[in-house]
Amino acid sequence: MKFYVNNWIFGSVSLEETVARIAKIGFDGIELVGEPNQYPAELVNRLMKDHGLHVLSICGMHPGPDKDDLRLFSHPEPKEREKAVTYVKRCVDLAKAVGARSVLVVPSLVGQPALKVSKEADLNTAVEPMRKAAEYAGSQGILLSIEPINRYEVGLVHSVADSIALAKRVGHEACRAMGDTFHMQIEEGDGIPNAIRRAGAHWFQHLHVADNTREAPGLGTMPWREILRALYDIGYQGGVSLEPLPKGSSPYDARNGYIPAEKLDAELSTGLVHLRQMDDFVCRSIPHSAEPDRFANG
Repeated sequence: MKFYVNNWIFGSVSLEETVARIAKIGFDGIELVGEPNQYPAELVNRLMKDHGLHVLSICGMHPGPDKDDLRLFSHPEPKEREKAVTYVKRCVDLAKAVGARSVLVVPSLVGQPALKVSKEADLNTAVEPMRKAAEYAGSQGILLSIEPINRYEVGLVHSVADSIALAKRVGHEACRAMGDTFHMQIEEGDGIPNAIRRAGAHWFQHLHVADNTREAPGLGTMPWREILRALYDIGYQGGVSLEPLPKGSSPYDARNGYIPAEKLDAELSTGLVHLRQMDDFVCRSIPHSAEPDRFANG
């Protein structure tokens, strides 16, 4: 298994510094925040080459940093939905230019669980623009992975099953699902490993990880050995991207760059070591082989 880290938890730190810190800790690569204007492909590719890393994915941000930049697929206004499609297309272009396998999207607003009309209406509204985005992603050989987030933070897609159901409605090969262990502990009633196995290799294409406390893996009570075993059981072909926050930190602390570098890096190192130890155990006990699909370049 390969392990990455999402750079949004580094906040306002420059990409050059972030990449150097990630490489020093020992990650296989990075998941980039979906802000194409901030990350020229030439710069990203040079940094990846210099540090021996790989870009796994582009993490779509819904909404964007500008309060008027909603990037909202479920918006009642067609012009706003079209803005969301345009935004994701730009993320796809960045993904292709830096060799990433996927772009992660959310059909509603993160941190704003209120609905625009109703859950049914908002989901119905999101399908067509998401299909446009998936068609473009597929034409570029990039996956569009729908991220489920817990009910307290978003209004529409909460579980892996919700993500798959929406992907099926979108109805394009490039549109798949993913999970996030922090959110899954809330929404997957019979456990994270079972949710992964139910989804299977076709639908389950990406995984964000943090422990039950949202700290680094190994600092809480998540059953990491069983979670990794489930990934091997389905022949998982994606990567594992860490998104932990030190104890007492909020996502807003991270986005604003308020987490001390020494604290964040120490906990990321702890999490990476723990996951690799669990991965080594699982690899020794369960042989793994799977035929990749055409999007499996991660």
